[in-house]
Amino acid sequence: MLNKQIVQFLSMMHIHPPSANNAAGSNSVIKKLKFGKKKSTPKFGNLPESVWDNILDNLSPFERVKMRRVNHKIKNVVDKRRKRVLYADFLRTDVDTILPAESSGDGDFFRLPKSPRIVVHEEARSILIIVDTHWTVSDAVKMMAAIRYYGVSAHTVTLDASLAELCVAAQSTNDISFWFAFQSASGTSDPVCQSSKSPSWVPDEFRVRSVQSYEQDQLTAYSQWAPRTQIIPVGPLFPKATEITIRASVPQLRRLRRFPVYRSPLHRSFIDFNNLHILRLVVSTNTSSGRKGRQVAQSLKLAPFLKWANAQRLAHRFSVQFV
Repeated sequence: MLNKQIVQFLSMMHIHPPSANNAAGSNSVIKKLKFGKKKSTPKFGNLPESVWDNILDNLSPFERVKMRRVNHKIKNVVDKRRKRVLYADFLRTDVDTILPAESSGDGDFFRLPKSPRIVVHEEARSILIIVDTHWTVSDAVKMMAAIRYYGVSAHTVTLDASLAELCVAAQSTNDISFWFAFQSASGTSDPVCQSSKSPSWVPDEFRVRSVQSYEQDQLTAYSQWAPRTQIIPVGPLFPKATEITIRASVPQLRRLRRFPVYRSPLHRSFIDFNNLHILRLVVSTNTSSGRKGRQVAQSLKLAPFLKWANAQRLAHRFSVQFV
């Protein structure tokens, strides 16, 4: 497996040619007379792209992204591979059911180093990134970075409701730690685990450990959406996407109702209306209750979400499915 030392070694092997001024200057002449002419070292970046593709095929998805640091040519090779990814799925589930807790990878799925709650599976045309149900602030920050990286070229995107809310909020602020506390204080059925290592840039008073660790007055402080920083999105997260699917259980629909709070509508957070072919909401219902899909739909209270998505304008391009 490729580690940080090897990446640094590869970057050192990429020799940049000297500038014309130094080559013609008197200092270079003195150096040649004193030390003799240096032997030319073959440039590591001169390898053909086919060779680099073979090398990248034997690396994990995380190592491929890390290879972008070596030099500009390898960065272009890695970016070309990313542009071929058309299907991007970002989900939340119990990652221990995919990989054993002590395993870092099985050849198909790989754990993110230093973040064992994130698992990735990548193919030539698709990427699947899963974060554990018991996630932390640090996991949310890394998931948002992955969504921004792979979402640029994806044509078909699938999001869990919690990650969809993260995307909408991140288009209005980069204060992910505040959002993490806000969505916990606003009510969520998702479990939150204690994080032993929060990001260094998060102040102590804003580090989220668990919902139970907050007193009632602290939860009240996070009950209103008032992040410390606000940003103007430069564009949607999925500019090339034509199909977006949001998966949610009935309890998770409260996340969709919060979308208007972030003041980042669909065309600013996800995709341009002109490119969108279908916006699909997949709701997992409890069939054991015996209620039919139509009866369930009447109790979803999705008016805030429909307004955020401008469902009236989408018309037939918006659908709700019950599974």
